[in-house]
Amino acid sequence: MSTPDSRPPDTAATRYVRWLLAHRAWVMLGLLLLAIGGGYRTAKTYGALRSDIEELLPESAPAVAALKEARTRLPGLRHLGVVVDTGGPQNVDAAKRFLDDLAGRIDAYPKDEVAAVRVDVKRERRFGETYVLQLMEPKDVRRLTEAVEERRDWEASHAIGTNLLDEDEDPPPKIPVDELKQKYEARYGKAEPFPEDRFIAKDGQTEVLVVQAASNETTYESDRELLSKVQRDITELGFPDKYAPGMRVGFAADVPTRVEEMEGLFRDLSLSGLLVTALVLGSIVWFFRSFRALGILGIPLTFGTFYAFGLVALPPLSITYLNSNTAFLGSIVVGNGINSGIILLARYREDRGRGLGVEDAVAQAVAQTWRPTLAAALAASAAYGSLIFTDFRGFNQFGWIGGFGMILCWLATYLAAPILIVWLGAGIRPPQQQRRGLADRLGDVVLRRSKWVFAVTLGLSVLGGASLFQRADDWLETDLTKLRRRDSWVDGERYWGKRMDATLHRYLTPTVVMAHSPEQAREIERRVRELQHQDRAGGLVGSVRSIAQVLPPERDKALGEARHLREVLTPKLQSKLKGEEKQLVERALSPEALEPLVAADVPPVLTAGLREHDGRLDRNVLVFPKVGAGTWDAERMLAFTQDLREAARQVDPDAQVGGGILLSSDIITAMKRDGPRATAIALGVVLLICIVAFRSVRLSALAVVSLSVGVLLMLGAMALSHQKLNFSNFVALPITFGIAADYSINVLKRFQFEAGKPTLERVRGAVAHTGGAVALCSVTTIIGFGSLLVAQNQALFSFGLFAVAGEIACLLTAVLSLPSAIAWLGSRRATERPAEA
Repeated sequence: MSTPDSRPPDTAATRYVRWLLAHRAWVMLGLLLLAIGGGYRTAKTYGALRSDIEELLPESAPAVAALKEARTRLPGLRHLGVVVDTGGPQNVDAAKRFLDDLAGRIDAYPKDEVAAVRVDVKRERRFGETYVLQLMEPKDVRRLTEAVEERRDWEASHAIGTNLLDEDEDPPPKIPVDELKQKYEARYGKAEPFPEDRFIAKDGQTEVLVVQAASNETTYESDRELLSKVQRDITELGFPDKYAPGMRVGFAADVPTRVEEMEGLFRDLSLSGLLVTALVLGSIVWFFRSFRALGILGIPLTFGTFYAFGLVALPPLSITYLNSNTAFLGSIVVGNGINSGIILLARYREDRGRGLGVEDAVAQAVAQTWRPTLAAALAASAAYGSLIFTDFRGFNQFGWIGGFGMILCWLATYLAAPILIVWLGAGIRPPQQQRRGLADRLGDVVLRRSKWVFAVTLGLSVLGGASLFQRADDWLETDLTKLRRRDSWVDGERYWGKRMDATLHRYLTPTVVMAHSPEQAREIERRVRELQHQDRAGGLVGSVRSIAQVLPPERDKALGEARHLREVLTPKLQSKLKGEEKQLVERALSPEALEPLVAADVPPVLTAGLREHDGRLDRNVLVFPKVGAGTWDAERMLAFTQDLREAARQVDPDAQVGGGILLSSDIITAMKRDGPRATAIALGVVLLICIVAFRSVRLSALAVVSLSVGVLLMLGAMALSHQKLNFSNFVALPITFGIAADYSINVLKRFQFEAGKPTLERVRGAVAHTGGAVALCSVTTIIGFGSLLVAQNQALFSFGLFAVAGEIACLLTAVLSLPSAIAWLGSRRATERPAEA
């Protein structure tokens, strides 16, 4: 029991604790009921995980609006590529048999699931060879006809002997087939040759089957179902043993990309959660030497986390799902939100060592810690909350959940933890009953080596500042390939997708320009072709397609010229043709070829992206990126995006331009705009909290300097290791501001509490009594952020790396550099005063 002299004074905080303990059962029941509702909502939110990159952008972003328009107007433009590693040219025939068998099975899938299956270009080639004359401009067909007539007359004059000149003096007129071929190849691009017209690489190492999905929806469930069906069919076909042992199969394009990213996110999330749980629990038990601390700290922390996810799910925020940026927020809120409870429980344990009873020690701990922990929680909340002032959903949702999470975890701690300590905390041993700890030894280092610690900190700060200056214009990651999953390059979609692109010589999914009239579409097409010929739009325009290429508006005139050509092409002239050339001419002038070309004659693959739900074909323009031209380079993507949008909107101000390149470009643009704004707001608010947290200009200044040094050391370390900022790790900057303020405020508040003692004794007390708790806070937060280091997703890995670096820098600054600076300055004043006397 506490003696009357040792009991805490009667303050508002102690009266609050007495009231809380008097109503403990009702308080805990209310908290539990709220947690049940919040826990249900948290489970629902995590169950609605979305990995679409568009989820990072606001609904009003041009690329997102274009995707919505595309889903409204167009059937599916999404693909699944089945890519076979043949193991060598000797297995090409076996791979052909396998893909033909698989294509037969996939072709039987429901039509609302699969629109088309292709293993070759035979149908498209036959279409082009049959209707080649109708696909040409009438004047070019007329030119061919005139050349054939001249050749016919020349042949006739030489046959009857009316032409007295020999062939050297009067050579036969040339038919400009090659010249016209070059003209249309320059306009539309040269058709890449495929062995046997199949999707086979020239070296015979790769063969491809392409599935076009019927739906434009991008749900994980539909993609997973389609991919699973294909995988089951592959297994049932007995691949590879039934065809050729040693062959391998993989998947590429939109459908497997989504499945790979989503399932990878689930795996990373599960592993992260397990690591955070195990390591945080272990750290708490090790520090407090009691398993009871798990209940005291874990229950309020769980409540606060559930409250945060439940609260943000309510209107007007309505955050009922997570994206790839917020998927790990649960781990981060747990790692950061536990800090208040650790400080409270550490102070309770210290007061128990001074002889206070359980309830009096709880009251004293609450009275002495609620202000600094609230200030620290507000600083962390402000750091997260600064992200709500951005339009970037990847930041915005992070800000709301993290901001509320810090405050609600603090509130749950100071409602539930005092009750739980009374119930469970009597068995937690006071610190004097344990051996001398790390915090005590750290206090000795601070006092004995304060000058050297201060000097090292100063040197590292100068080095960090110099590194930042050198990297001033080289901080933003512009190569987005570095943000995909690491394992995707080994045996995932990026590996197989690269092989598929090299085999097909083009990307499957185009950028779609959606106009509102045929006339606008034709003018937009003309302008995009100008961009292509001028090598603008980042040099990424590989080919352009509109309905004019497969259903030319003047094809009726060209058909008339083709029929006239058929009349003037005599059997004798045809007899001079040999082999493949003769077959091509016969096909181009066959009865089928001389029938009017209509939309039904066009292979579906050539109208994919052009044909709308209502059957219209004439309002869209497709732009296919150039393979290997740098479609993941941010600067090229930005030029591509800006030039295409400008070309479209000069013709139709309401035209939408949609595609993956534009989506990625808009994300980078949003990050450049919102990142500095969020960082500036976070820094300003956290600095303000540091200033008002103390009634001392000197202590406020020390808190600000400690924060600044911690951030500088973190950025300096990242600069020296050549790390760059991206749409994921940018969040680490404002978070680090909050962390730096959190630790320095708690250390300085303890220093302030020790007022009346000599400076060096106050420093030792602050480090020995609060430094250990702050270090445990840091460990739990490092665990939360460090769990991202096991993620295969490189964007999340980089976020974890930045955040852990910031955490370590801020911890060392708060518990080593800051106390050392105070101790060194205090010792100098102590030696100067006797000299002055």
